[in-house]
Amino acid sequence: MGARASAAQEVAVVTYAAPQGTEAAVLAEGQALRFGRSADCEIRIGFAPEADIEVPRVAGRLIASNGRVVVESGATSGHRAIEVQLEDRRIQVAIGEAWSPPDPKFQVCVRTSTSLWKLEVTTRSEQIALRAMAGIDVPTSQLNLELNGRQQLILNAYFEPIRRGKAEPATHREVAAALNYHPNTVRDVLYEIWALMFEQGVPMIDVSDKRVAVVEAARVHGLYSRAN
Repeated sequence: MGARASAAQEVAVVTYAAPQGTEAAVLAEGQALRFGRSADCEIRIGFAPEADIEVPRVAGRLIASNGRVVVESGATSGHRAIEVQLEDRRIQVAIGEAWSPPDPKFQVCVRTSTSLWKLEVTTRSEQIALRAMAGIDVPTSQLNLELNGRQQLILNAYFEPIRRGKAEPATHREVAAALNYHPNTVRDVLYEIWALMFEQGVPMIDVSDKRVAVVEAARVHGLYSRAN
């Protein structure tokens, strides 16, 4: 995963399945992230636990330009076209071509005969921008975090040691054991919450451990109580 840029430059976050569980990458303005099976790709898919040889070594790139995300397919003939899944339709991006989805959230899919490898792309919501209205006393823009029932339950479980005065959130295994979930499931949901925080413009500390980033953001911005 590439180095994280400043919040003002960040355009989108990408979450995807890795052998050890969900992983994430941040896409900054002017940056391109390659995705595919090669160790040279910033977003690596289809390489383990067994290599899916139908996944190209470089299947394509995600490019941030003018606040939008461009999905670019690899140029090697004979590879399967990658797909972009929107809320209401699916678009194929032909070999050597590129397309910028209009939706704030979408999936980039690399489909093989045995598997479907998905990248979940979340762009920063336009709703977080404060629009000045001359002569009108508008309400203060507030941070908000709307979670579903399972997300709320899992955030609470990660937060529980903090509430008891501990220095760090619960581990993935501790949360899974407390809620009778698989560790990969709670990790997946934690990354969902992290992506939601990015979408809504919630400031987060720049750490690789998403447990710490999510729980600390919920604590310092007073969002934890709203998530109960």
